[in-house]
Amino acid sequence: MSRYVLGIDAGTESIRAGIYDEKGKCVSFGVSANKNIHRNPGWGEQSIEQWDASLIACIKEAIAKSDINPADIEGVGLDGTSCTVVCLDKNGKPLRDAVMWMDIRAVEEADEIAACGDPALKYVGHGKVSAEWFPCKNLWLKRNEPGVYNNAGTIFEHTDWLAYRLTGKITANINTVSVRWFYNKNEGGYPRSLYEKIGLGDIFEKLPERIVEIGEVVGGLSASVAAETGLKEGIPVAGGGADAYIGVIGVNALKPGKLALITGSSQLHIGLTDTELHAPGIFGTFPGAIIPGAEVVEAGQISTGSIIKWFVSNFLNSEIKEEAERRGVSIYDVLNEQAAELPPGSEGLVVLEHWQGNRTPWVDANSRGVIRGLTLKHTPAHIFRAIMEGVVYGTAVILKKMEEGGVHIDEIITCGGATQSDLWMQIHADVCGIPFTIPEEQQAVSLGSAIAGAVGAGIYPDLQSGADAMVRIDKVIKPNPENTEKYKEYVRQYEATYEALKDESARLVKTLE
Repeated sequence: MSRYVLGIDAGTESIRAGIYDEKGKCVSFGVSANKNIHRNPGWGEQSIEQWDASLIACIKEAIAKSDINPADIEGVGLDGTSCTVVCLDKNGKPLRDAVMWMDIRAVEEADEIAACGDPALKYVGHGKVSAEWFPCKNLWLKRNEPGVYNNAGTIFEHTDWLAYRLTGKITANINTVSVRWFYNKNEGGYPRSLYEKIGLGDIFEKLPERIVEIGEVVGGLSASVAAETGLKEGIPVAGGGADAYIGVIGVNALKPGKLALITGSSQLHIGLTDTELHAPGIFGTFPGAIIPGAEVVEAGQISTGSIIKWFVSNFLNSEIKEEAERRGVSIYDVLNEQAAELPPGSEGLVVLEHWQGNRTPWVDANSRGVIRGLTLKHTPAHIFRAIMEGVVYGTAVILKKMEEGGVHIDEIITCGGATQSDLWMQIHADVCGIPFTIPEEQQAVSLGSAIAGAVGAGIYPDLQSGADAMVRIDKVIKPNPENTEKYKEYVRQYEATYEALKDESARLVKTLE
């Protein structure tokens, strides 16, 4: 008889709930949309009330679409975006909209933190600090919204709010505190000296006392959520983490030499190492952020799939739309076909994918997007392919920085929206010169949450055992050596574009203040 768990993936565009059996087969899926709020350039927020409605709706949809008794679901796993800051009052009610991971308003605070000289800055290679990180956003809140900060009884993240909503328990999770809060469980926990130096010495009374591991039971599902959804009251809700990190579990990239590439609105590059290391241009390594005893290295790109969506939504001519309608296919299908006919490099186009700044390797919130090399010959398909290529050039530079820092990658296992395009996956392999493995289950983040839920429910003893049992490989994309050679100059042009424009981009951003 099959056993079932629920994996909840709260992403940027939607909250998704998947019911999985103990072999990793998805039984049903529910999706409920999120809406982003952009009050100013570089800002990003979401309504917590919207999260609440979407969370319940997607669970109910997944149950309704399945043919199983919801009482047979034995556990729940979850993940959320990071670093997404949530402030609750002393009664557990939201004080403001959530400050989303993509929000980069705290640029000045990030620069101040980077200049404080604290030893904890080793996790950013003693270089720049991303404005996305936890202390940056909270320092901004304390300075600019003191009423919110001072009245906060709890400050934690998206994942922690999900656990709170499902169980009523106030906790933080080991993953996000390690990778975004500068927490190190091997060195006494929070780096109090860093927080005190930047004026956040009073934040500790607002942080959850209990920190849970991924797969550890946070608590039982509350009676209220059980009544709203049809799930069984009291089933274990397991500790989760940042969506991309949970995706590492969902693609089973849990051993050194493997790198998980989690694609979507943004891209995360995450791998495990045996030893601690720190280098400019990459984040980490973070101790125990996924599996106890293993170090984790991270890099990422803020805008990837979101740029494709932006381009398709705003700049396509009617000809392409009409062709898609006539053939009964999606606009993306038509563009992929046309772009596949073009040579590597899109006939001289270079895209810098910094629509929302750069996370790594330059950690530059003021950098902005660039489409360079345009001529009258170029078509929408050229730009579409060039955006794909520009995103991958960013990945290639990240991989180079990882190698220079001592992280060797033999295989990249990828999941998410980009894998729906065979062309984009081949571009990834060709530009990077590394095989790309694609698992069967492309909702790998939801599957990763389900694996954590299976551990919490006692179906598997640990995350590695659960991943081995529940993750299966679909195909491997191998690089074309000829194309890899051609792309080397375009990667160089990509880097040169950033270096040539970085100072002017910063000046331009300041004109908007």
